[in-house]
Amino acid sequence: MINQRSSIRSVLHHEIEARGYTLHSLSNLTGINRGTLSSILNGNPPKPISIGQLDLMTEALELHTGALYPLFVDECIEKDQLNRRRLKSFLLRCAELGEMDCINRVLEKMLEDLNYVPTIFAIGEQLYEEGYREASLAFYKAVIESEKYQHSERLAISQYRLFRLSLGEDTEKNIQAAIRFEPYRNRLPEGYHLDGLLNLANVYYTHEKWNVVEVFADELLSLSQMVYRSQNNMKVTNEDQLLSLERHLVVYYGQGYLLKGAALEFQGKYIEAQQCIKGYSDLSWFEGLDEIGYKEVRKFNIWAKANWYNIELLCGNKHVLPEYIEFLKNYPFEILPSMTTIVKAANIHSFSVDDCLQEFQIDHQLFNQINNYYVSLVNKNHYLELCYYLGIYCMKKKDYAKALSNILSSLRFAVSLNNKDYFMKNVALFEHHRYLASSDQLLEYDFLMKEVLEGEEVDLGICAHC
Repeated sequence: MINQRSSIRSVLHHEIEARGYTLHSLSNLTGINRGTLSSILNGNPPKPISIGQLDLMTEALELHTGALYPLFVDECIEKDQLNRRRLKSFLLRCAELGEMDCINRVLEKMLEDLNYVPTIFAIGEQLYEEGYREASLAFYKAVIESEKYQHSERLAISQYRLFRLSLGEDTEKNIQAAIRFEPYRNRLPEGYHLDGLLNLANVYYTHEKWNVVEVFADELLSLSQMVYRSQNNMKVTNEDQLLSLERHLVVYYGQGYLLKGAALEFQGKYIEAQQCIKGYSDLSWFEGLDEIGYKEVRKFNIWAKANWYNIELLCGNKHVLPEYIEFLKNYPFEILPSMTTIVKAANIHSFSVDDCLQEFQIDHQLFNQINNYYVSLVNKNHYLELCYYLGIYCMKKKDYAKALSNILSSLRFAVSLNNKDYFMKNVALFEHHRYLASSDQLLEYDFLMKEVLEGEEVDLGICAHC
Protein backbone atom coordinates (compact mmCIF):
# COMPACT_ATOMS: atom_id res chain seq x y z
CA MET A 1 0.00 0.00 0.00
CA ILE A 2 1.35 3.42 -0.98
CA ASN A 3 1.90 5.90 1.84
CA GLN A 4 0.04 9.06 0.85
CA ARG A 5 2.70 11.16 2.62
CA SER A 6 5.35 9.83 0.26
CA SER A 7 6.46 11.62 -2.90
CA ILE A 8 6.09 10.20 -6.39
CA ARG A 9 9.85 9.92 -6.78
CA SER A 10 10.40 8.20 -3.43
CA VAL A 11 7.76 5.62 -4.35
CA LEU A 12 9.25 5.14 -7.82
CA HIS A 13 12.78 4.74 -6.39
CA HIS A 14 11.51 2.19 -3.86
CA GLU A 15 9.66 0.15 -6.49
CA ILE A 16 12.59 0.27 -8.92
CA GLU A 17 15.02 -0.95 -6.26
CA ALA A 18 12.60 -3.64 -5.03
CA ARG A 19 12.49 -5.12 -8.53
CA GLY A 20 16.21 -4.71 -9.17
CA TYR A 21 15.67 -2.47 -12.18
CA THR A 22 18.24 -0.05 -13.58
CA LEU A 23 17.48 3.07 -15.58
CA HIS A 24 18.48 1.11 -18.68
CA SER A 25 16.06 -1.78 -17.98
CA LEU A 26 13.28 0.62 -16.96
CA SER A 27 13.83 2.55 -20.19
CA ASN A 28 13.42 -0.66 -22.17
CA LEU A 29 10.21 -1.53 -20.30
CA THR A 30 8.63 1.90 -20.58
CA GLY A 31 9.97 3.17 -23.90
CA ILE A 32 11.01 6.38 -22.14
CA ASN A 33 14.47 7.70 -23.03
CA ARG A 34 17.05 6.84 -20.35
CA GLY A 35 18.18 10.46 -20.09
CA THR A 36 14.60 11.60 -19.60
CA LEU A 37 14.12 9.01 -16.85
CA SER A 38 17.26 10.22 -15.13
CA SER A 39 16.07 13.84 -15.28
CA ILE A 40 12.69 12.84 -13.85
CA LEU A 41 14.05 10.67 -11.04
CA ASN A 42 17.38 12.27 -10.18
CA GLY A 43 17.39 15.80 -11.59
CA ASN A 44 17.90 18.80 -9.31
CA PRO A 45 15.37 20.19 -9.68
CA PRO A 46 13.70 17.09 -11.15
CA LYS A 47 12.13 17.28 -14.60
CA PRO A 48 8.30 17.44 -14.35
CA ILE A 49 6.70 14.08 -15.06
CA SER A 50 3.84 13.89 -17.54
CA ILE A 51 0.75 11.79 -16.91
CA GLY A 52 1.67 9.59 -19.89
CA GLN A 53 5.14 8.94 -18.49
CA LEU A 54 3.68 8.21 -15.05
CA ASP A 55 1.29 5.65 -16.55
CA LEU A 56 4.12 3.93 -18.42
CA MET A 57 6.25 3.66 -15.28
CA THR A 58 3.29 2.53 -13.18
CA GLU A 59 2.61 -0.28 -15.65
CA ALA A 60 6.28 -1.31 -15.81
CA LEU A 61 6.42 -1.47 -12.00
CA GLU A 62 3.24 -3.59 -11.95
CA LEU A 63 1.23 -1.07 -9.93
CA HIS A 64 -2.44 -0.61 -10.72
CA THR A 65 -3.21 2.23 -13.12
CA GLY A 66 -3.82 5.45 -11.23
CA ALA A 67 -2.09 4.25 -8.06
CA LEU A 68 0.17 7.30 -8.02
CA TYR A 69 -2.41 9.88 -9.12
CA PRO A 70 -3.07 11.20 -5.59
CA LEU A 71 0.67 11.87 -5.26
CA PHE A 72 0.64 13.50 -8.70
CA VAL A 73 -2.00 15.91 -7.37
CA ASP A 74 0.13 16.65 -4.28
CA GLU A 75 3.37 17.29 -6.13
CA CYS A 76 2.44 18.57 -9.55
CA ILE A 77 -0.83 20.38 -8.90
CA GLU A 78 -0.91 21.66 -5.35
CA LYS A 79 2.76 22.55 -4.94
CA ASP A 80 3.58 23.91 -8.38
CA GLN A 81 2.10 26.70 -10.44
CA LEU A 82 -0.83 25.26 -12.38
CA ASN A 83 -0.03 24.33 -15.96
CA ARG A 84 -3.14 24.24 -18.18
CA ARG A 85 -1.84 21.64 -20.59
CA ARG A 86 -0.71 19.25 -17.84
CA LEU A 87 -3.96 19.84 -15.97
CA LYS A 88 -6.05 18.98 -19.01
CA SER A 89 -4.13 15.77 -19.73
CA PHE A 90 -4.35 14.69 -16.11
CA LEU A 91 -8.06 15.47 -15.73
CA LEU A 92 -8.98 13.70 -18.96
CA ARG A 93 -7.04 10.63 -17.86
CA CYS A 94 -8.69 10.70 -14.42
CA ALA A 95 -12.08 10.79 -16.11
CA GLU A 96 -11.20 7.73 -18.20
CA LEU A 97 -10.30 5.82 -15.03
CA GLY A 98 -13.10 7.21 -12.85
CA GLU A 99 -10.66 8.85 -10.42
CA MET A 100 -13.22 11.37 -9.16
CA ASP A 101 -11.40 12.11 -5.89
CA CYS A 102 -8.41 13.38 -7.84
CA ILE A 103 -10.65 15.37 -10.18
CA ASN A 104 -12.40 17.05 -7.27
CA ARG A 105 -9.11 17.94 -5.58
CA VAL A 106 -7.78 19.50 -8.77
CA LEU A 107 -11.00 21.44 -9.39
CA GLU A 108 -10.92 22.76 -5.83
CA LYS A 109 -7.38 24.02 -6.41
CA MET A 110 -8.25 25.54 -9.79
CA LEU A 111 -11.22 27.43 -8.38
CA GLU A 112 -8.90 29.39 -6.12
CA ASP A 113 -8.30 31.42 -9.28
CA LEU A 114 -11.52 32.17 -11.20
CA ASN A 115 -9.51 32.73 -14.37
CA TYR A 116 -9.51 28.94 -14.66
CA VAL A 117 -13.32 28.77 -15.02
CA PRO A 118 -13.18 28.86 -18.87
CA THR A 119 -10.64 26.01 -18.80
CA ILE A 120 -12.84 23.98 -16.45
CA PHE A 121 -15.81 24.52 -18.74
CA ALA A 122 -13.84 23.54 -21.87
CA ILE A 123 -12.63 20.30 -20.27
CA GLY A 124 -16.17 19.53 -19.10
CA GLU A 125 -17.46 19.97 -22.65
CA GLN A 126 -14.74 17.71 -24.05
CA LEU A 127 -15.58 15.02 -21.51
CA TYR A 128 -19.28 15.34 -22.31
CA GLU A 129 -18.70 14.98 -26.04
CA GLU A 130 -16.40 11.99 -25.51
CA GLY A 131 -19.04 10.19 -23.46
CA TYR A 132 -17.66 10.70 -19.95
CA ARG A 133 -20.95 12.19 -18.80
CA GLU A 134 -20.70 11.38 -15.09
CA ALA A 135 -17.21 12.87 -14.86
CA SER A 136 -18.30 16.00 -16.75
CA LEU A 137 -20.89 16.71 -14.02
CA ALA A 138 -18.16 17.78 -11.60
CA PHE A 139 -16.87 20.34 -14.11
CA TYR A 140 -20.31 21.83 -14.83
CA LYS A 141 -21.06 22.05 -11.12
CA ALA A 142 -17.75 23.85 -10.59
CA VAL A 143 -18.64 26.38 -13.30
CA ILE A 144 -22.11 26.92 -11.82
CA GLU A 145 -20.68 27.52 -8.35
CA SER A 146 -17.96 29.89 -9.52
CA GLU A 147 -19.09 31.71 -12.69
CA LYS A 148 -19.03 35.42 -11.83
CA TYR A 149 -21.00 36.50 -14.92
CA GLN A 150 -24.52 35.31 -14.13
CA HIS A 151 -25.80 36.03 -17.65
CA SER A 152 -22.96 34.24 -19.42
CA GLU A 153 -23.63 31.63 -22.06
CA ARG A 154 -21.10 29.38 -20.34
CA LEU A 155 -23.19 29.34 -17.16
CA ALA A 156 -26.39 28.69 -19.11
CA ILE A 157 -24.83 25.75 -20.99
CA SER A 158 -23.51 24.32 -17.72
CA GLN A 159 -27.01 24.55 -16.22
CA TYR A 160 -28.42 22.89 -19.34
CA ARG A 161 -25.89 20.04 -19.18
CA LEU A 162 -26.58 19.55 -15.47
CA PHE A 163 -30.30 19.44 -16.19
CA ARG A 164 -29.94 16.83 -18.94
CA LEU A 165 -27.55 14.71 -16.89
CA SER A 166 -29.87 14.84 -13.88
CA LEU A 167 -32.87 13.37 -15.71
CA GLY A 168 -33.70 9.80 -14.81
CA GLU A 169 -36.62 7.67 -13.65
CA ASP A 170 -37.24 9.59 -10.40
CA THR A 171 -40.00 12.04 -11.34
CA GLU A 172 -39.50 14.23 -8.26
CA LYS A 173 -35.78 14.63 -8.92
CA ASN A 174 -36.59 15.41 -12.55
CA ILE A 175 -38.95 18.22 -11.59
CA GLN A 176 -36.39 19.71 -9.20
CA ALA A 177 -33.79 19.64 -11.98
CA ALA A 178 -36.26 21.37 -14.30
CA ILE A 179 -36.98 24.11 -11.76
CA ARG A 180 -33.25 24.81 -11.38
CA PHE A 181 -32.73 25.00 -15.14
CA GLU A 182 -35.79 27.01 -16.19
CA PRO A 183 -34.39 30.52 -15.52
CA TYR A 184 -31.41 29.89 -17.83
CA ARG A 185 -33.21 28.52 -20.89
CA ASN A 186 -33.42 31.83 -22.78
CA ARG A 187 -29.66 32.44 -22.46
CA LEU A 188 -28.74 29.31 -24.38
CA PRO A 189 -27.60 29.06 -28.01
CA GLU A 190 -30.54 28.10 -30.23
CA GLY A 191 -29.62 24.42 -30.54
CA TYR A 192 -29.43 23.89 -26.79
CA HIS A 193 -32.43 26.17 -26.28
CA LEU A 194 -34.63 23.95 -28.49
CA ASP A 195 -33.56 20.79 -26.73
CA GLY A 196 -33.90 22.40 -23.31
CA LEU A 197 -37.49 23.44 -24.02
CA LEU A 198 -38.39 19.97 -25.30
CA ASN A 199 -37.02 18.30 -22.18
CA LEU A 200 -38.65 20.84 -19.87
CA ALA A 201 -42.02 20.20 -21.49
CA ASN A 202 -41.54 16.44 -21.19
CA VAL A 203 -40.65 16.65 -17.49
CA TYR A 204 -43.76 18.68 -16.72
CA TYR A 205 -45.79 16.32 -18.92
CA THR A 206 -44.94 13.38 -16.65
CA HIS A 207 -45.98 15.58 -13.71
CA GLU A 208 -49.27 16.47 -15.43
CA LYS A 209 -48.63 20.22 -15.06
CA TRP A 210 -50.60 20.93 -18.22
CA ASN A 211 -50.56 24.73 -18.05
CA VAL A 212 -46.76 24.66 -17.78
CA VAL A 213 -46.46 22.12 -20.61
CA GLU A 214 -48.53 24.47 -22.75
CA VAL A 215 -46.18 27.39 -22.02
CA PHE A 216 -43.04 25.45 -22.96
CA ALA A 217 -44.76 23.92 -26.01
CA ASP A 218 -45.59 27.43 -27.26
CA GLU A 219 -41.98 28.53 -26.70
CA LEU A 220 -40.70 25.42 -28.48
CA LEU A 221 -43.00 25.96 -31.45
CA SER A 222 -42.10 29.64 -31.72
CA LEU A 223 -38.35 29.01 -31.55
CA SER A 224 -38.43 26.08 -33.98
CA GLN A 225 -40.39 28.17 -36.50
CA MET A 226 -37.87 31.00 -36.16
CA VAL A 227 -34.92 28.64 -36.64
CA TYR A 228 -36.65 27.01 -39.63
CA ARG A 229 -37.17 30.38 -41.33
CA SER A 230 -33.63 31.47 -40.53
CA GLN A 231 -32.04 28.32 -41.96
CA ASN A 232 -34.14 28.49 -45.12
CA ASN A 233 -33.41 32.18 -45.63
CA MET A 234 -29.66 31.59 -45.37
CA LYS A 235 -29.77 29.34 -48.45
CA VAL A 236 -26.25 28.15 -47.63
CA THR A 237 -24.34 25.60 -49.64
CA ASN A 238 -21.85 24.97 -46.84
CA GLU A 239 -23.44 22.62 -44.31
CA ASP A 240 -20.99 23.81 -41.64
CA GLN A 241 -23.00 27.03 -41.41
CA LEU A 242 -26.19 25.18 -40.48
CA LEU A 243 -27.24 25.04 -36.84
CA SER A 244 -26.02 21.91 -35.07
CA LEU A 245 -28.92 20.16 -33.33
CA GLU A 246 -29.13 17.04 -31.19
CA ARG A 247 -32.21 15.95 -33.15
CA HIS A 248 -33.66 16.85 -36.53
CA LEU A 249 -35.35 20.27 -36.55
CA VAL A 250 -38.65 18.67 -37.59
CA VAL A 251 -38.72 16.90 -34.20
CA TYR A 252 -38.78 20.19 -32.28
CA TYR A 253 -41.33 21.70 -34.64
CA GLY A 254 -43.66 18.70 -34.48
CA GLN A 255 -43.22 18.25 -30.73
CA GLY A 256 -44.30 21.85 -30.19
CA TYR A 257 -47.70 21.03 -31.68
CA LEU A 258 -47.83 17.53 -30.17
CA LEU A 259 -47.11 18.65 -26.60
CA LYS A 260 -49.47 21.60 -26.79
CA GLY A 261 -52.20 19.35 -28.14
CA ALA A 262 -51.62 16.87 -25.31
CA ALA A 263 -51.76 19.65 -22.70
CA LEU A 264 -55.02 20.95 -24.17
CA GLU A 265 -56.48 17.43 -24.34
CA PHE A 266 -55.78 16.77 -20.67
CA GLN A 267 -57.40 20.10 -19.80
CA GLY A 268 -60.54 19.03 -21.65
CA LYS A 269 -60.04 21.55 -24.47
CA TYR A 270 -60.73 19.02 -27.20
CA ILE A 271 -61.52 21.36 -30.11
CA GLU A 272 -58.28 23.29 -29.58
CA ALA A 273 -56.38 20.01 -29.23
CA GLN A 274 -57.74 18.85 -32.60
CA GLN A 275 -56.37 22.00 -34.20
CA CYS A 276 -52.92 21.15 -32.85
CA ILE A 277 -53.15 17.65 -34.34
CA LYS A 278 -53.43 19.25 -37.79
CA GLY A 279 -50.12 20.99 -37.12
CA TYR A 280 -48.11 17.75 -37.03
CA SER A 281 -50.25 15.19 -38.88
CA ASP A 282 -48.42 15.75 -42.20
CA LEU A 283 -44.95 17.31 -42.04
CA SER A 284 -43.76 15.98 -45.39
CA TRP A 285 -43.59 19.60 -46.64
CA PHE A 286 -40.79 20.36 -44.16
CA GLU A 287 -37.66 21.40 -46.09
CA GLY A 288 -34.32 19.74 -45.37
CA LEU A 289 -35.71 16.30 -44.56
CA ASP A 290 -33.20 13.46 -44.79
CA GLU A 291 -33.70 9.76 -44.01
CA ILE A 292 -33.88 10.48 -40.27
CA GLY A 293 -36.21 13.41 -40.86
CA TYR A 294 -38.66 11.35 -42.93
CA LYS A 295 -38.64 8.67 -40.23
CA GLU A 296 -39.63 11.31 -37.66
CA VAL A 297 -42.35 12.63 -39.98
CA ARG A 298 -43.85 9.13 -40.21
CA LYS A 299 -43.93 8.90 -36.41
CA PHE A 300 -45.78 12.22 -36.15
CA ASN A 301 -48.31 10.94 -38.68
CA ILE A 302 -48.92 7.84 -36.52
CA TRP A 303 -49.26 9.94 -33.35
CA ALA A 304 -51.69 12.28 -35.08
CA LYS A 305 -53.97 9.38 -36.03
CA ALA A 306 -53.82 7.91 -32.52
CA ASN A 307 -54.54 11.28 -30.92
CA TRP A 308 -57.46 11.91 -33.28
CA TYR A 309 -59.00 8.64 -32.07
CA ASN A 310 -58.26 9.67 -28.48
CA ILE A 311 -60.14 12.95 -28.84
CA GLU A 312 -63.11 11.19 -30.42
CA LEU A 313 -63.29 8.71 -27.54
CA LEU A 314 -62.89 11.40 -24.90
CA CYS A 315 -65.78 13.26 -26.53
CA GLY A 316 -67.88 10.10 -26.12
CA ASN A 317 -67.75 8.80 -29.69
CA LYS A 318 -67.24 5.11 -28.85
CA HIS A 319 -68.08 4.07 -32.43
CA VAL A 320 -64.46 4.71 -33.49
CA LEU A 321 -63.20 2.00 -31.11
CA PRO A 322 -63.26 -0.95 -33.58
CA GLU A 323 -61.36 1.14 -36.12
CA TYR A 324 -58.92 2.24 -33.40
CA ILE A 325 -58.26 -1.39 -32.42
CA GLU A 326 -57.40 -2.27 -36.03
CA PHE A 327 -55.06 0.72 -36.14
CA LEU A 328 -53.25 -0.42 -32.97
CA LYS A 329 -52.69 -3.91 -34.38
CA ASN A 330 -50.46 -2.29 -37.00
CA TYR A 331 -48.63 -0.02 -34.54
CA PRO A 332 -47.85 -2.05 -31.38
CA PHE A 333 -45.74 0.71 -29.79
CA GLU A 334 -48.93 2.79 -29.56
CA ILE A 335 -50.91 0.16 -27.65
CA LEU A 336 -49.74 1.25 -24.19
CA PRO A 337 -50.39 5.03 -24.46
CA SER A 338 -53.57 4.45 -26.47
CA MET A 339 -55.04 1.90 -24.06
CA THR A 340 -54.52 4.42 -21.27
CA THR A 341 -56.78 6.91 -23.04
CA ILE A 342 -59.25 4.23 -24.15
CA VAL A 343 -59.84 3.05 -20.57
CA LYS A 344 -59.93 6.62 -19.27
CA ALA A 345 -62.62 7.51 -21.84
CA ALA A 346 -64.57 4.37 -20.91
CA ASN A 347 -64.57 5.49 -17.28
CA ILE A 348 -65.77 8.99 -18.20
CA HIS A 349 -68.57 7.91 -20.55
CA SER A 350 -69.39 4.52 -18.99
CA PHE A 351 -68.98 2.32 -22.06
CA SER A 352 -67.45 -1.15 -22.23
CA VAL A 353 -63.96 -1.80 -23.57
CA ASP A 354 -63.88 -5.49 -22.64
CA ASP A 355 -63.37 -6.54 -26.26
CA CYS A 356 -60.44 -4.18 -26.53
CA LEU A 357 -58.89 -5.50 -23.31
CA GLN A 358 -59.21 -9.05 -24.62
CA GLU A 359 -57.52 -8.05 -27.87
CA PHE A 360 -54.33 -6.79 -26.22
CA GLN A 361 -52.41 -8.37 -23.37
CA ILE A 362 -51.92 -5.77 -20.63
CA ASP A 363 -48.63 -6.54 -18.90
CA HIS A 364 -45.01 -5.40 -18.61
CA GLN A 365 -44.27 -6.59 -22.15
CA LEU A 366 -46.04 -3.49 -23.43
CA PHE A 367 -43.02 -1.36 -22.53
CA ASN A 368 -40.33 -3.99 -23.09
CA GLN A 369 -40.82 -4.22 -26.86
CA ILE A 370 -37.59 -4.19 -28.84
CA ASN A 371 -36.83 -0.91 -30.68
CA ASN A 372 -39.69 0.90 -28.93
CA TYR A 373 -39.30 4.60 -29.74
CA TYR A 374 -40.78 5.66 -26.40
CA VAL A 375 -38.19 6.07 -23.64
CA SER A 376 -38.42 3.86 -20.56
CA LEU A 377 -39.74 6.55 -18.18
CA VAL A 378 -42.55 7.53 -20.55
CA ASN A 379 -43.61 3.90 -20.98
CA LYS A 380 -43.55 3.20 -17.26
CA ASN A 381 -45.62 6.29 -16.55
CA HIS A 382 -48.14 5.22 -19.20
CA TYR A 383 -48.30 1.80 -17.60
CA LEU A 384 -48.94 3.09 -14.09
CA GLU A 385 -51.66 5.41 -15.49
CA LEU A 386 -53.23 2.52 -17.41
CA CYS A 387 -53.29 0.32 -14.31
CA TYR A 388 -54.86 3.17 -12.32
CA TYR A 389 -57.64 3.66 -14.88
CA LEU A 390 -58.13 -0.11 -15.14
CA GLY A 391 -58.56 -0.18 -11.38
CA ILE A 392 -61.39 2.34 -11.63
CA TYR A 393 -62.88 0.52 -14.64
CA CYS A 394 -62.96 -2.79 -12.76
CA MET A 395 -64.40 -1.07 -9.68
CA LYS A 396 -67.31 0.15 -11.77
CA LYS A 397 -67.86 -3.43 -12.94
CA LYS A 398 -67.69 -4.59 -9.30
CA ASP A 399 -64.74 -6.83 -10.15
CA TYR A 400 -63.00 -5.83 -6.94
CA ALA A 401 -60.22 -8.41 -6.94
CA LYS A 402 -59.00 -7.31 -10.38
CA ALA A 403 -59.57 -3.65 -9.50
CA LEU A 404 -57.35 -3.80 -6.42
CA SER A 405 -54.76 -5.84 -8.30
CA ASN A 406 -54.49 -3.06 -10.90
CA ILE A 407 -54.34 -0.39 -8.22
CA LEU A 408 -51.46 -2.24 -6.54
CA SER A 409 -49.65 -2.53 -9.89
CA SER A 410 -50.01 1.21 -10.43
CA LEU A 411 -48.91 1.90 -6.86
CA ARG A 412 -45.84 -0.30 -7.29
CA PHE A 413 -44.70 1.74 -10.28
CA ALA A 414 -45.58 5.03 -8.57
CA VAL A 415 -43.26 4.07 -5.70
CA SER A 416 -40.40 2.97 -7.97
CA LEU A 417 -40.68 6.14 -10.11
CA ASN A 418 -41.26 8.40 -7.09
CA ASN A 419 -44.43 9.64 -8.78
CA LYS A 420 -46.11 11.31 -5.82
CA ASP A 421 -49.28 12.33 -7.67
CA TYR A 422 -50.20 8.77 -8.61
CA PHE A 423 -48.92 7.46 -5.30
CA MET A 424 -51.52 9.57 -3.50
CA LYS A 425 -54.26 8.66 -6.00
CA ASN A 426 -53.63 4.95 -5.61
CA VAL A 427 -53.30 5.05 -1.83
CA ALA A 428 -56.59 6.95 -1.56
CA LEU A 429 -58.33 4.47 -3.87
CA PHE A 430 -56.94 1.42 -2.09
CA GLU A 431 -57.70 2.72 1.39
CA HIS A 432 -61.28 3.50 0.38
CA HIS A 433 -61.73 -0.12 -0.73
CA ARG A 434 -59.37 -1.77 1.76
CA TYR A 435 -62.21 -3.83 3.24
CA LEU A 436 -62.56 -5.59 -0.14
CA ALA A 437 -58.89 -6.58 -0.40
CA SER A 438 -57.69 -10.15 -0.02
CA SER A 439 -55.08 -11.05 2.58
CA ASP A 440 -52.41 -11.28 -0.15
CA GLN A 441 -53.35 -7.84 -1.47
CA LEU A 442 -53.17 -6.36 2.03
CA LEU A 443 -49.74 -7.91 2.51
CA GLU A 444 -48.49 -6.44 -0.77
CA TYR A 445 -49.93 -3.03 0.11
CA ASP A 446 -48.29 -3.10 3.55
CA PHE A 447 -45.00 -4.13 1.94
CA LEU A 448 -45.14 -1.14 -0.43
CA MET A 449 -45.94 1.23 2.44
CA LYS A 450 -43.02 -0.19 4.42
CA GLU A 451 -40.76 0.37 1.41
CA VAL A 452 -41.83 4.02 1.27
CA LEU A 453 -41.23 4.49 5.00
CA GLU A 454 -37.79 2.91 4.74
CA GLY A 455 -36.99 5.38 1.98
CA GLU A 456 -38.04 8.21 4.28
CA GLU A 457 -35.87 6.70 7.01
CA VAL A 458 -32.86 7.07 4.74
CA ASP A 459 -33.79 10.55 3.48
CA LEU A 460 -34.91 12.12 6.76
CA GLY A 461 -33.22 10.05 9.42
CA ILE A 462 -36.46 8.76 10.93
CA CYS A 463 -37.04 5.20 12.03
CA ALA A 464 -39.63 3.19 10.11
CA HIS A 465 -39.55 0.44 12.72
CA CYS A 466 -40.22 2.56 15.81
